[in-house]
Amino acid sequence: MGLGVDGSASNDASSMLLELKVMNLLHKLQHGSTALSAEDCLYVATRGSAKVLGWEDSIGSLEVGKAADLFMIDSKRLEFAGALFDDASLPIITGTAQVDMTIVGGKVVVKDGRLVNVEEERLAESAQLAANRMVELANVHSSKKKKSTASRFLK
Repeated sequence: MGLGVDGSASNDASSMLLELKVMNLLHKLQHGSTALSAEDCLYVATRGSAKVLGWEDSIGSLEVGKAADLFMIDSKRLEFAGALFDDASLPIITGTAQVDMTIVGGKVVVKDGRLVNVEEERLAESAQLAANRMVELANVHSSKKKKSTASRFLK
């Protein structure tokens, strides 16, 4: 069994950590004290997902010869106060969407919580403008359709 996210079109935040939290909470709700632990959920998301994809020789765990993909979270952030009992399950229990550093293929792609080599504000502005255009087009299309439907009934 594996776990993944596929993008904001079908997933609210595209956050693997939030999905891990939901997985953990749903198991607790359904199974109580026999539910998967936070560590078990992490296993499903990492090694389990690698096995589902047939890539367990390349990803899923930190080992020599495998992809050096990992994330790091500063556990001293305020949102973790009172939850610092188990480092392995901390991000799953809290469901943080913010990571402080991400390394993919041995290269840092997020540093200090921000994308490296990407102007986030400019990208966010561009994405919002595109979303605004889509909503405007949908509204135009929707109003034309309503007028067309209404005119049939008025004849």
